[in-house]
Amino acid sequence: MNKATTLITTSANSASNKSESNTQISDSKLASEQFAGSIVQQLDVLAERRKVWEATDYKKANEGLYSLLADCLEIFTDRFVKGSNEDQKALRVSLIERLQADKVRVVKTTTTLTMLARYVFNSDRKRAQGYSYVLAAAVSHKISAADFAAWVVDNKGIEQIKRLMVKKPESIAKQQAVVEATANVKTELELHAAIPLATVNISGLTGQYAVLLAKPNPAGGADIVGTLSNIKEGLVNALIQQMAKSQVESDLADKALNKQVSQESNDLLASNQQLEKNLAAA
Repeated sequence: MNKATTLITTSANSASNKSESNTQISDSKLASEQFAGSIVQQLDVLAERRKVWEATDYKKANEGLYSLLADCLEIFTDRFVKGSNEDQKALRVSLIERLQADKVRVVKTTTTLTMLARYVFNSDRKRAQGYSYVLAAAVSHKISAADFAAWVVDNKGIEQIKRLMVKKPESIAKQQAVVEATANVKTELELHAAIPLATVNISGLTGQYAVLLAKPNPAGGADIVGTLSNIKEGLVNALIQQMAKSQVESDLADKALNKQVSQESNDLLASNQQLEKNLAAA
């Protein structure tokens, strides 16, 4: 084979390889676009179901809402998450373009779950963000689409899940501590009903519970300065809740103090050890 023939053959091979590479890139892009398109079609179906739900069942039940959110969850976990990186990018680009075309404000940092919610529910940012919180909670708890509705009911509804999702872990722990303390306070009240903390003679008190407004005095006791008979159950529960919160606050203060004392002791011990090392090395 002469030099000219070799050059022609090499050029032809190079052109062929480049053509194959471009074809592969084109096929990959087409596959990602088809992936995004198929998911958008599913979302269009959900959006139509949402319109029917709002027009019929919206004011009567939550089943339709839970079903729509469960399907959004299934699309996210079973399709988006399992898609390739290019597939995921293509879907996000497609959703952003479609939402912006509908005058819905989204940015590159908007989560996919939020965009799914906004696309399906055609809702304002606050409502969509709330739904995305619930979907994110379901994802983090590994809740399947089939179990989603029951999980929401078990957790006292969409609004309760939203409130928990926007709270810091410390706030959630404190809330749980108040729930436990409330049970303890109720147990103590039952005990003190049989063995009172103190008994005072005040005529005219009626009802299952009465409130005595007491003012601490310098002698270490308390002066009753007001009374309220026949208090309603709501006020009783509010007082019990406040007693529980007070217990939790006291416990947290004790823990914080113990932590501070322990830290200071550790710092002092470390300082003494370093001082001993310095003296030994001198």
